[in-house]
Amino acid sequence: MRVLAMVAIAGLLAAGVLIDLPDRPAADRPVRYLSTLAAPAGAVSTWFCPGGSGPDGEAELTIALASGSDQRRAAAVSVLPGGSDPSEARTVDVEIEPRGRVLVKPSEEVPGARWVGAVVEVDGTDVVVEQILAAKQGDVGRSACLTRTASSWLVPHGATRSAVEGERFIIMLLNPFPDIAVADIELVADVGRDTIDGLVVPAQRVVAVDITDEITVATSVAAFVEVVSGRVAASWIQLADGLIAGRGARASTAVAGAAPLWHLPVAGVGPARRDVVAIANPSAEAAEVDLEILAEAPGTDVSPIEITVRPGRTALVDLSQQGRLEGIGPFSVRVRSLDDAMVAASIHSVTFAADNGSEAAAAVAGSTATIGSDAAARRWLVAAEAADSEPAATDGGESSILVVVNPSSVGIAQVALSVDGAMVRRLEVGPRRRASVALDRLGSGRFVVEVESSAPVIAATELIGLTSRTASLGAAVSEPVPAIDIR
Repeated sequence: MRVLAMVAIAGLLAAGVLIDLPDRPAADRPVRYLSTLAAPAGAVSTWFCPGGSGPDGEAELTIALASGSDQRRAAAVSVLPGGSDPSEARTVDVEIEPRGRVLVKPSEEVPGARWVGAVVEVDGTDVVVEQILAAKQGDVGRSACLTRTASSWLVPHGATRSAVEGERFIIMLLNPFPDIAVADIELVADVGRDTIDGLVVPAQRVVAVDITDEITVATSVAAFVEVVSGRVAASWIQLADGLIAGRGARASTAVAGAAPLWHLPVAGVGPARRDVVAIANPSAEAAEVDLEILAEAPGTDVSPIEITVRPGRTALVDLSQQGRLEGIGPFSVRVRSLDDAMVAASIHSVTFAADNGSEAAAAVAGSTATIGSDAAARRWLVAAEAADSEPAATDGGESSILVVVNPSSVGIAQVALSVDGAMVRRLEVGPRRRASVALDRLGSGRFVVEVESSAPVIAATELIGLTSRTASLGAAVSEPVPAIDIR
């Protein structure tokens, strides 16, 4: 069945590797640069978690706060309800022990709300705040919460094949301010276009927009959110339960702005794995884009994948259909616009477990999604998890990993990895290369990895649990440097 699934997947992609979505009229205002990556600033850092559902909903939300500090930290978690529940926002105070981790279920504060989000204020910049979404199917999705709001958001790719793949595509909008926000959402799908105009996001509430109700049979949907009044934080949830789309939930923050260069740290190919890169072009001009492969193995060079993304369109590149990637080992993807056109990039991955004892199957089935990083930083905090002894790692199979990417074309990045305040590993990452290390080599249980580098880098994780897998960027805690400015 897994082989049939991969054949069916290939048949869904035009020309085997690429889908172009229908034309989208260009926005009247110019596309501006606004980095998605923003470090917390000041004595108090604020995180915006657009959210998920309550316990009886599609993707129950849990907020995870992980501290990399030797001092006790205090946090105020303001829970914002959504749906028809009349409850007002409520705040719960929590304390985080040194190097500790706290889980908060927002639905416990507003039990009648179908949807919930949160604003987290922490007295320090050394705490990572994530949102974890548990789907009814048993899988989970996770991503770091946002450190900014914005007036424009972009989701490069979602899917709504509800009948055949059990897919639901939901966009979460969080308004933390005392005044209402109003948003227009344009949807560009392989089956046509649609718009949602004048969507009101009430003050200090969240709104869940189920795109499946608007477009029901799309293999790919891109969403362009323009906030015409106010500012919001945005994320998205993709649910699936099908042979091709996989099973469970994947979640990620939306992209706050377009940029000419993106890095996707976690990528791979294999007989049981399908990774698809989505590149959206919100500008009025066509974008000539190269997907450059940053291999981990020294001396491995791969010719770039060249595509054209037309104005107002999204292109999908299925890495599993690229023969040039077979046998090169782990890699990252550098998405570069050759003419400096402003684009946005994300990646989603589906892995298939064995149905017949095949050794080629993944150890753990699941699906993940990660936005690209359009900037790099010298210091990161990464929330990590590892069992005392991961069988996959010792047997030569899969394991949870930390990935560090060096975006520079000329300099070597000297990277120190610390856990509980002690340096546990050094990495040397060559120009435009990536390095990875199994998390069970750094610690056990739940812990925070501090990544300090001599040059700006990008840090991310791929976590493989007993029944699910997730991938996400770390949290930059030093001033980010736009990737396009790094030589």
